[in-house]
Amino acid sequence: MENNASKACGKQRMENKMEKKSQYLFTSEVVSPGHPDKCADIIADSIVDRLIIEDSNSRVASEVFVAGKHVVIGGEVKSNAKLSQNDYEKIVKDALAKIGYDGKSAFTKEQALHPDDVQVQVLLNQQSPDISQGVDQTTGEIGAGDQGIMFGFASNEAAEFMPAAIVYARRLCDTVYNYALKNNDKFGVDIKTQVTVDYVTKENFENGLPQKIHTIVVSAPCVEGMKIEEVRAIIQELIDNSGLPSKLYDKNSTIIHINPTGRYVNHSSLHDSGLTGRKLIVDSFGGYAPIGGGAQSSKDYTKVDRSGLYAARWIAKHIVAS
Repeated sequence: MENNASKACGKQRMENKMEKKSQYLFTSEVVSPGHPDKCADIIADSIVDRLIIEDSNSRVASEVFVAGKHVVIGGEVKSNAKLSQNDYEKIVKDALAKIGYDGKSAFTKEQALHPDDVQVQVLLNQQSPDISQGVDQTTGEIGAGDQGIMFGFASNEAAEFMPAAIVYARRLCDTVYNYALKNNDKFGVDIKTQVTVDYVTKENFENGLPQKIHTIVVSAPCVEGMKIEEVRAIIQELIDNSGLPSKLYDKNSTIIHINPTGRYVNHSSLHDSGLTGRKLIVDSFGGYAPIGGGAQSSKDYTKVDRSGLYAARWIAKHIVAS
């Protein structure tokens, strides 16, 4: 009897121990405007902006590929705005300079992209009349410029009505990126952040109840002479002061990786190509919900991949907020 009682106690202790270690983890990633994929998105949207400002009826679906010092602009445009090669080059270089690739940082031309070195190739075609006949209708109504599937999603896990992991990954990314813009003698703007949230149980996850921030990863390029200890100390302070909720974030228990591979000096499209629409998860819901598969960037408002997604998100957000 004593032996059985002892086994029962041991089993209970084991179950209690396992219960304490119960985890239900979810991770989302965010990249800064300086990431090559986001550079491509921002350049593409800058083209859309310029064309619609000059002609509000412009129809645009321009894709951008950034590789090394080369920027290739392709796709279809229908607009009364007539942009020259020089105009496109200025749009590209202005966008890159605003992102932080303005040639004023402490990084060499071998370590990061400099706008003066950029070579722009424009391969835009006229939009097919087969598409425009479905958009510009004789009734005055505007038809969809494409077919597509759009998912609207919202959550009450954060004030933004977005899921916790992507909200806090974006908050960290914005904090480090803004610091890099103001301190380009120390940091570059090609930044990635990743946050893992522990919901403890599947039930908490399904009910939008995060329990703690389990892991944080931040990767930010630094100038050649900075010691990794200094880099990590600065970014740790930025993490601590980024406004993460104290009920979820505890620097003493959260696992934190800052530039985990060590040296991170070389960055930008010189060392990693970029393409419009390759960060759809980052641009939407951080992996918490399905996505339709179409990119938002590079398209005018008649393209439902963009306007339809925004409308679906607006509806979902207001349902949750209510």
